[in-house]
Amino acid sequence: MRKAPEPVRRWTWPHYWLGAWLTRTLCRLAGGYSAHGAENVPRTGGALICPNHISYLDPPAVGGALPRRTYFMAKQELFRVPLLGSVIRKCYAFPVDRESSDREAIRHAIALLKQGQLLMIFPEGQRSPDGSLQPAGVGPALVGSRAGVPLVPAAVKETDKVLPRGSFSIHRGRVQVDFGPPIDPAAFGEGRLDKGQLQALTETLMQAIERLQKAQYERVGEVAPPRVKERPHAGQASPPGSGSQ
Repeated sequence: MRKAPEPVRRWTWPHYWLGAWLTRTLCRLAGGYSAHGAENVPRTGGALICPNHISYLDPPAVGGALPRRTYFMAKQELFRVPLLGSVIRKCYAFPVDRESSDREAIRHAIALLKQGQLLMIFPEGQRSPDGSLQPAGVGPALVGSRAGVPLVPAAVKETDKVLPRGSFSIHRGRVQVDFGPPIDPAAFGEGRLDKGQLQALTETLMQAIERLQKAQYERVGEVAPPRVKERPHAGQASPPGSGSQ
């Protein structure tokens, strides 16, 4: 049985803000940390923050650039790790079962947004193996449309260099976090969106993240990796660079 997630309170745990400051400081010491477009994040009311995903460092790196406290949807396996599970729970993360339609997590996500909170969900659902933007599920579109809140596209760069896959030590890297203009689900249809409308909203979101990612690479004179638009079919060999989590 799951523990109850952190309830919505007017105040925020001090260690949340301490963690945000420590993450920014750590990234600056590792090579740099910059944030752009925070003005696109609504200062009041619910909103869904939707970044690309390349490292376990992404949640605190993106959260540290936000002007407000945010909740996080995280894979349930992380909550089983001793100490880590209790720490991230107190930092406003709650578990989701990625192997099924986790209705409990979806209901809690919608409730948080309706209560005027920020919530971070990674549309790709898992970390990219090579930094390229991976195919996305319709989960964020479903949650955002049901809650009636905007989806804010976001992009993060080089957290995978600072904290690479399989590593527990910090490496050199220059972290960038960018936020784009909010996307209103109401523009894709009234009431509950159907599958086609959810897919259209998801594609608009991913195109916005792709533009932010390209701008990040151009900022430092690099070329962004090409976007991967389709997952390999069952029984089909995975494309180069892909792999299990």
